[in-house]
This record gives sequence, structure tokens and C-alpha cells, in this order.
Amino acid sequence: MERSALMIVLLAAAMMGVNLVERLRLARLTGNPAPIAMTALLPGFAVRLGGLAGLFIIFLGFLALFRDTSLARGFGLEDAAILIGVTGFALAANAISARIATTEVSTVMSTLNTSFRNANPGSDLAGGDIIEGEFHDAEDDTDPATRR
Repeated sequence: MERSALMIVLLAAAMMGVNLVERLRLARLTGNPAPIAMTALLPGFAVRLGGLAGLFIIFLGFLALFRDTSLARGFGLEDAAILIGVTGFALAANAISARIATTEVSTVMSTLNTSFRNANPGSDLAGGDIIEGEFHDAEDDTDPATRR
């Protein structure tokens, strides 16, 4: 696996691509616009590139202890297979994780809503206001200071 040093740059770019896909997916789920700025992308790319370059140098040095090494001079079919395989695996794992998270959140929310309805069977939140975290029912105003 004495691959080209170009793989480091391509893998870092693929990592950024997966990150962008996940940011867009999260923004779509929350209903917020996904702000994508180059000022945020470049430091993330630099950190990923530095981490991958460090791993590449460490593993290359470890490999050089036991045999002669000669790095590939270009980008070949094996490189494309590695890049597509790793990126595809990351996207598939993130999609599975997002599906599981969506299911778990909807289960928790339905459980909370059901337990709230069971604990307060006569309460209807549609007729009151929530002010500073407290529920204020417009029909049941027993505080004489707030009566008109």
C-alpha cells in the first residue's frame, strides 16, 4: 500500500465533502439555512490535511524500517478505489446514523408527549400563554395583582 502522497490531499477533500453533506442534512432536518463559508472550510481542510499527513509520515517511516519503500508517482486505479470506498463507507455510515437518530428522537418525543398527557389529562395548552417558562392560563387568573 505504498500509495501516492496525492491521496492525502484527496482524502482530506473527501473528508470535507462528507462534512458538508452532513451539515446540509442537519440544516435540512432543523429547517435552518446551511451557512457554508470558505473561511470555515479552509481551516477544517488544513486540520484534516495535517492529521492525514502526520499519519502518512508515521506509517511510511514504520514501513521503511522493514522494507524498501517507493511511493507511487501518480494517481491510479487503486487510489480511486480506496478514495471512493472510504468516502462511500463514511457517507453510508452517516446516513445509517442519521436514520437511527431520527427514529430515536421521534420515539423519545412521542413518549414525552404521551407521559405529559397522562400526567395532566385535563390540561389544554392551546388556551394559555407560556411566559418566561411558566404556563399562564388566560381563563384561570387567581392572582389578584394581575386582575383588571
